Amino acid sequence: MGLLVNQITVFLAIQLTFSYSWARVLGLPRPDAQGLFFKETLPEITQVFKHDSVVLHCQVGGMEPTIHWLKDGVRIEQGDNHDYRNDQTEYENPGSVFGKSFTASKLYLDCVNDDMEGVYTCIGETPTARISQDTTLVQKHPSDEFSETSIDEFSHRSCLEKRSMRNRAARIYLWTSLRLEVIGEAVQLYCRAEGVPTPQVSWLDKRGREIPLENEHFKILENGDLLIKQLKWGQMGSYECQASNRKGSDSQNIFIYPMKSTSP
Repeated sequence: MGLLVNQITVFLAIQLTFSYSWARVLGLPRPDAQGLFFKETLPEITQVFKHDSVVLHCQVGGMEPTIHWLKDGVRIEQGDNHDYRNDQTEYENPGSVFGKSFTASKLYLDCVNDDMEGVYTCIGETPTARISQDTTLVQKHPSDEFSETSIDEFSHRSCLEKRSMRNRAARIYLWTSLRLEVIGEAVQLYCRAEGVPTPQVSWLDKRGREIPLENEHFKILENGDLLIKQLKWGQMGSYECQASNRKGSDSQNIFIYPMKSTSP
């Protein structure tokens, strides 16, 4: 609950256009001139042993931002749907006066090898703004030669086993963690997953009930996102996105907070 209150405070501060000095006093992330900001900073260097796996985390706040990743300046494809129209909300009112959210992303780097070393960039963007931050992935090497050989042989076998598997557990790589929006607006909550076979995405409402593919209140989109057709005060609460296939499952919680309109 404390984390949720802190996140809501961040957006209320932005909405009320607190000065940067106030933001510093309250310990809030500083948005850029167009209102985007990173909740946390990537490490300058990310170290991992050869054939081990690592997950890079990135979270962006602002006006319904999406996130994607680059390696050495080239976009990394995640999931099966590579339609770049998914880089923005297609079902919302572009003239919404609020629409603040935190978007989170994970980049899964499995069985790291020499070719995977390089600069990884998290891109947070909206149709009108873009921010980025980098981390450089380098391999760690054990100081003891015998240990290095033993670890390398064992991890190499493990990697070969993983890569030879035809199935890979479902995992969510992009989701909305918090959304504030004006009552009456359409709201698109992100939930994108990857895995082999392609995961099935489902949603639970704030009471833990499964949301149908479409009814008068909701629609689950092809990419896994949840569309709330017309936000109501009674829909405030925590929703759960679930992704699953025959190999495994993953889930993330998303909190939606309806706001009163400030328009006359």
